[in-house]
Amino acid sequence: AAGEKIDVFINEAVNAGETATTSYTQPLVYTAGGNGAMSTSDQPYYPTSGKNVNIYAYYPSGTVTSIDANSEVDFTVVADQSSDANYKASDLIYGTPDKNPVGRTKNHVNITFKHLLSKVTVTLKQGAGIKNLTNAKVELLNVLPTTKLDPSTGTISGAEADKDKIAITVMDKGTNLSGSAVVIPQTLNQEVEGKRRFIRVTLNTGGVLYSQNLTDADNEPIGDIEMTAGNEYKYEITVNLTSLDITSSINPWGPGGSYTGEAEMEE
Repeated sequence: AAGEKIDVFINEAVNAGETATTSYTQPLVYTAGGNGAMSTSDQPYYPTSGKNVNIYAYYPSGTVTSIDANSEVDFTVVADQSSDANYKASDLIYGTPDKNPVGRTKNHVNITFKHLLSKVTVTLKQGAGIKNLTNAKVELLNVLPTTKLDPSTGTISGAEADKDKIAITVMDKGTNLSGSAVVIPQTLNQEVEGKRRFIRVTLNTGGVLYSQNLTDADNEPIGDIEMTAGNEYKYEITVNLTSLDITSSINPWGPGGSYTGEAEMEE
């Protein structure tokens, strides 16, 4: 999106034992102009040695401070992604040229970015007994929020199992009935105490409902959901209230005793 900041790391491609002739600010912060354009206030140039360069880029800006093969960094998605800013702050993206190293050229060097995490999109539909879903809150349950990133390769280790699971807020207090969140690739919708509670919907009136009977595109029931990097998973959830159904029964008359008496007009 236009205005977003991207960290770009440029290193002179030297052989083992050689000293680079040109050093670059690490990282160079570029600003997206939309439609793929990127600009920076500190214009880089090719090395004076004539050697090639290696280029790596990361978003969100500030995620990586150096391209070090011996140093992993933690990346944690934001718990409340109902705002655009928090959603973007969770969308870990890595970019490189088509091939590193890059030789000198007067043409633009294109960096292709890829999403390292998974995207979940939830759309609500009004079902039985529901008149209004405005201001409903939607959450993804039992999510591991953290992974380890190798900056030199742009690879992640997967969700950190030693971290506490949290709820990720997709939507909250809005009129839009569709929203998205970014999660670390992992297995979700797992059975806990005999129930699969993956998506929680809290109505503006306070009622709480959980996703049930999830099916795939072929209408086949699904259980554990294996989320992988770079993929979007879409869920259309019809929100139904439990119907208030009334039946009746009657107990037979029991013996209450037998009595006699008279009735006279009062004076």
